[in-house]
Amino acid sequence: MIHRLRPAVLLFVVAAWLVAGSAPTRAEVSLPTSVAPSPTEQGSIFSPGVRLTEDLPRPYVEEEFIVQGRATIHIYAHDPPHGPADTKPLIPNLPYTTRIIVRRPADPAAFKGTVVVEWWNSTAGFDTAPVWDPSAEFFARSGYVYVGFTNAKNTIDFLVAGCPRLGFLAPECGTRYAGLGIYDNGMAYDIGNAIAKLLKSDSDQNPLPAEYQVERVFHAGESQQAGSIITFASAFHADHNDGYFVQSGINARKISGFSHIDLAQADRRVRTDLPVPVYQLITQTDFEVLGFGTAARQTDTSTYRYYEVPGGSHSTVHKDIEVLPAGLFTEDAVFLEDLCGFPLNTTADGPVFVSHVLNALWAAMDRQARRGVPPPSGRQMDTIGDELVFDVLGNPTGGVRVPAVEVPLAKYISGNVAAESLPQFLAFIGGLACGLSGSVEAFDEETLDSLYPSHHRYVRDVLRAVHKLWRDRLLLPHDAWAIAWEALISDVGERRPRHWRWRRHRD
Repeated sequence: MIHRLRPAVLLFVVAAWLVAGSAPTRAEVSLPTSVAPSPTEQGSIFSPGVRLTEDLPRPYVEEEFIVQGRATIHIYAHDPPHGPADTKPLIPNLPYTTRIIVRRPADPAAFKGTVVVEWWNSTAGFDTAPVWDPSAEFFARSGYVYVGFTNAKNTIDFLVAGCPRLGFLAPECGTRYAGLGIYDNGMAYDIGNAIAKLLKSDSDQNPLPAEYQVERVFHAGESQQAGSIITFASAFHADHNDGYFVQSGINARKISGFSHIDLAQADRRVRTDLPVPVYQLITQTDFEVLGFGTAARQTDTSTYRYYEVPGGSHSTVHKDIEVLPAGLFTEDAVFLEDLCGFPLNTTADGPVFVSHVLNALWAAMDRQARRGVPPPSGRQMDTIGDELVFDVLGNPTGGVRVPAVEVPLAKYISGNVAAESLPQFLAFIGGLACGLSGSVEAFDEETLDSLYPSHHRYVRDVLRAVHKLWRDRLLLPHDAWAIAWEALISDVGERRPRHWRWRRHRD
């Protein structure tokens, strides 16, 4: 059932707490009171992310569960707050009902003990999975379990409404999610802790089979939910959490809707003194289009690292997403790239594959949590004041330089725009998806010829860039081989037919 408190009841609860005197200390994290499979006969599952489990390199199982329990709403303890951790409880023991999706190796023997909990992004008004989409294949190859959960009121409202698509297509989910409800977004912090603690427990409510013994739980969020992770790590860290990944975000989110204190007056960056790994990654689009600038930069500590990726996009989606099926409004299907005015550059599909850096950092976090191995040193793009420094080809200097930036074929532009011809009902989607993607301005042949006078020269330069990034532990062997192969079979620096080149190499 949906848990909603009437205003009079809520005021009574708040008044009772105020009369009680001094604020209680933060309570012990409570396990969910109920975890059950979702009602499959009542409608279709709304599964965030475009990377499907059936497309992964190893067999994976996807399961959805409805999670119920109780959580506390917090407010800031001082005005202005001393930081995102300066909080105190306001309303304890409020009921919640949300959902999680578990994606796990089909074979328990393939599980390596690591779970990634993604706080699904809520910016689009429905759950999206920007942590899962660029790194799903890595999670599968590494034997990770992935758990995503709905953590925001607006996305719960979307689910309760039956998952209406584009505002006019028939809802797909029916009454499957009719029982979901949380009173305030600030409850997500207790819910996130409850889920993590449950996954490590031997409770009969644990959604993982007994053969899956969890040793490490990492929390991650991107963009708006990266702010949630900053608040969560800074103010709600608990022993059952083993690491935090802040992806394309710089500022802590407000602790709850009941706090009217302006957190902007405080330092909103993530704590760097936690006893577990905390990694933060920012892209060129984040820096310029979203205006992050240098505000998030912090010095490396034994557990904290900060990385910037020149040429990188904010958008993590894959390019071949079908937005509208064929025959609905047009003869052919409409794909994501059809919505944008310029060629796309995305984290997941490149040409600047920030996903490769993310994969390497996930592996580094796992090593650090398991064996105490220090992660790669943080990297920042070169700046003068709060402005990036660009090379003669138009790309930023410094930072984590993936081969596509170190050996470029194009100028990578931070933003993109929606195509001018989009109908009104697609304008919002186009503006959001395209505006947060990068775009590509390919070099002309004269520039390419001057940079790479031969195919051998181009491949050599790419291999050198690959080796440097691999040596710095910011590129994994699987991704390194993929980059090297693409360079080898490309026509860059080669003006002859490709089949001639292969015959020449065989000879």
